[in-house]
Amino acid sequence: MRKFSDDERDRIHEELIQTGRELLVTYGPAKTTVKDITDPVGIAKPTFYQFFDAKSDIYVEIFKRELDEFMEQLQSELKGIEEPQECLEQFFRCYTEFGEENEFVQEVFLRQDYRDVLGDISSDRLAEIERKEMEAFVPPIEEIQAQSEGPISEMEPITVLALMGSSLGFLVLHKDEYEEYTADLEVIQDGIYSHIREEMISTFARGLIVED
Repeated sequence: MRKFSDDERDRIHEELIQTGRELLVTYGPAKTTVKDITDPVGIAKPTFYQFFDAKSDIYVEIFKRELDEFMEQLQSELKGIEEPQECLEQFFRCYTEFGEENEFVQEVFLRQDYRDVLGDISSDRLAEIERKEMEAFVPPIEEIQAQSEGPISEMEPITVLALMGSSLGFLVLHKDEYEEYTADLEVIQDGIYSHIREEMISTFARGLIVED
């Protein structure tokens, strides 16, 4: 088995992740093999397993990086917003844009069942993903809760996340289907999807923030 220096290992590890992401968003996970990932990096297929236990482990690393970038962007977008409802609306807007614009998220979570992509992943790695998601989404929710006396203040953050995923997440999942109707609804200038998204964001946020 070939030995690598620390610098070589770091370089190869990074190139495998970058190549894996490019191939995933271009061809999808089903058409991307381990050999497809290792060939451009210049290592043999068996050598891959010195760096990752399975192809799905690369996708976990990619997702963690995508979440890190999202967290930085979210913090920037929410900075300086003091009004709870406005802050929650912007949080929801960032969440939907993350699903709409991130190619990796679209490929793994929207275009197919992520369980098929990560089918051979261990329970520990799944728990790692869940922890990373909590790190990204829970702190801003807790900050909004601290500023509000509405219904959101008494909810568990995970409940807010579940509500967000089952409503806005479901809307993003069916974005293409909504946009098919746009041509027949010229009265809605921005398109039916954008219209529904903005109405849902404002209504959802108002319902969670405004006191009874």
